[in-house]
Amino acid sequence: MSNETIWTWLRTKGKIFKVISNPDRGTIEVLNENGETLIRKTNLSRRQVELVEKYFLNSVAKKLNGSNEIHPRKPKDSFDPMVA
Repeated sequence: MSNETIWTWLRTKGKIFKVISNPDRGTIEVLNENGETLIRKTNLSRRQVELVEKYFLNSVAKKLNGSNEIHPRKPKDSFDPMVA
């Protein structure tokens, strides 16, 4: 059974990205509005994926599947941790 979680990431100017995280597979993928992959991280440890979910996704994204609804909070600055 897959432990996949799907999130919406509300961006500036009305853009909505889809984030798919899977600790079992060690992957995090960010898709744009057209379904194109913007970022794909693989070979991550379960702990790395869980940390991204806990600290990043819980503060800027809304969970689409599962029973717990997580409401996005507005970031206090323009820092974007997904941009290298």
